[in-house]
Amino acid sequence: MKTILCYGDSNTWGVDYTTGGRLPLEGRWTTVMQRELGNGYHVAAEGLNGRTTAEDDPTDEYPEAKNGKKSLIPCLRTHFPLDLLVLMLGTNDLKTQHFTSVEQIAKNLGELAEMARKELLPLQSYAPAVLLVAPIALGETIETSSFCAAFGGKKAIAPSIALSQAIRRESERLSCPFLNAAAIAKPNTADAVHFTKEGQLLFGKAAAQKVREILG
Repeated sequence: MKTILCYGDSNTWGVDYTTGGRLPLEGRWTTVMQRELGNGYHVAAEGLNGRTTAEDDPTDEYPEAKNGKKSLIPCLRTHFPLDLLVLMLGTNDLKTQHFTSVEQIAKNLGELAEMARKELLPLQSYAPAVLLVAPIALGETIETSSFCAAFGGKKAIAPSIALSQAIRRESERLSCPFLNAAAIAKPNTADAVHFTKEGQLLFGKAAAQKVREILG
């Protein structure tokens, strides 16, 4: 049995943009991936709304809760042994309260990959493969979205597009496989941030194909 941990934000949690709630289990990309992979694979989903690569959220009652760097180790220790860690983060780092540069976001994501390798090698006698995923870019309708103020409107679109190449370069530096969600799915037009329901399906299928390439 190959075990895969998917560590991400609200798009991994499964936001239903039409209701503001959560998609049913069968509609989330992690479940779609599990279904596509079938027997012999176990997919564990660790998605959290608002999660960043490495930034506390001062607007949260528990600011550290959304810091991906601070919560990664507990998640790894919960789910190991792992054959593959899928990291899809970076969108929330584009918010005005966090944003520094796309290069820094990609570097943070790479540090998570290195942390996972270092943590799990002694625990399970081998390092997991790590798939770095560039999240979908923000949509052109961000100015009419409820997330407009958080991202500073349309000025966040360009860095959200550039983020994919920065993460690709980081994946090459670390010899990690790479997947660009922005090349597979687009955000919905209502909030300009989250997968459409069809996007969840498309990305889940593409992710499954990539997992097969990595793990066989």
